[in-house]
Amino acid sequence: MRFLSINLNHFIQLKPKTFSLLFLAFFLPMQGTQKVEGLILNLQSKGRDSFSTNVFQLMQNMRLLQLDCVDLTGDFGHLSKQLRWVNWQRSTLSCIPNDFYQGNLVVLELKFSNVKQVWKETKV
Repeated sequence: MRFLSINLNHFIQLKPKTFSLLFLAFFLPMQGTQKVEGLILNLQSKGRDSFSTNVFQLMQNMRLLQLDCVDLTGDFGHLSKQLRWVNWQRSTLSCIPNDFYQGNLVVLELKFSNVKQVWKETKV
């Protein structure tokens, strides 16, 4: 498994106001983004930040996603359909977005999140 763990603390210390996941979107394709199968983004030590789901469009082989103190905005359909394990700690979402494909999920961890309702609509 090609696994990518990004220590965002170094980037944030260097450019605290200008850092975003968009920065990663420009550089990751050069490093084989399509082959990434796992990603960990942990911002717990630096505070919360929000990123667009657009950066996940090229990561269609991702099977593991771990987020901590990270908010995602945009079309959740951009996340990989291959996701098997999602660990999203301290999410501010009140429910799981309808466009988030969960057909291959085995584990969905939402520790310390604000999720009060898993789905807004009935899933068949």
